[in-house]
Amino acid sequence: MVIPAYNAAAFLEERLGMLSDYLATPGQPWASWEIVVVDDGSSDATAEVLRSLKIPHLVPIESPHNEGKFGAVVRGMAAARGRCRIFTDADVPYACEHIAEMATRVLGDGAHVVVGDRTLTESVYKEELSALRRLATDGFKMLTKLLVTSDLADTQCGLKAFRADVADALFPLMEERGFAGDVELLTIVQQHGLLLLRIPVVLNFHGETTVRPFADGLKMARALARIRWRLSRGRYASPILAGLGR
Repeated sequence: MVIPAYNAAAFLEERLGMLSDYLATPGQPWASWEIVVVDDGSSDATAEVLRSLKIPHLVPIESPHNEGKFGAVVRGMAAARGRCRIFTDADVPYACEHIAEMATRVLGDGAHVVVGDRTLTESVYKEELSALRRLATDGFKMLTKLLVTSDLADTQCGLKAFRADVADALFPLMEERGFAGDVELLTIVQQHGLLLLRIPVVLNFHGETTVRPFADGLKMARALARIRWRLSRGRYASPILAGLGR
């Protein structure tokens, strides 16, 4: 597991403890596991909390500066060693049972990438969005379909899994470090025809959001334009991923 953490001191110990207990449960589709937590230059006590944790198989990484969510994810993926590499948010918002399903799809069924999709009918997602945030979300979805991809209804779900060889080739190609990284990585996945599976998710917990609808919405729009430009210039070319794709 790879966990990007920013100003997560209030809930990090409790949520990581819960995750660790689940990963250690007998009968899981993995023989070993690790939790790579990247503190993304937090301004609260996240680093101190992370250093104090006595969780088994914890790999703590501290970034001196705040790079953005995907700056932390890229760092974490580079440090991870598992055959299946899953990232989720520091508040571990989705039911842990999805982790086993994703690992089974990757390790047993041959999927290159497995993503949670909150728009699937079986998903249970009860987060209440303000009118402003809902408007920003809908606008972002529309821009994503127009500029980058029309195939995926939910690019931003914070639960995604990758086969190790895919992760090793994919994440070094990424240039976005903020929330648009989800779109960028899925753009790369689709460009190379990798086998991507969607699964429904159940939201169990939701910490305080750091999303600012207007300011982040403008940043996301600019990021989508950058992704479109890189795609048109062949910046995401990868012989390894091309060889894995269909």
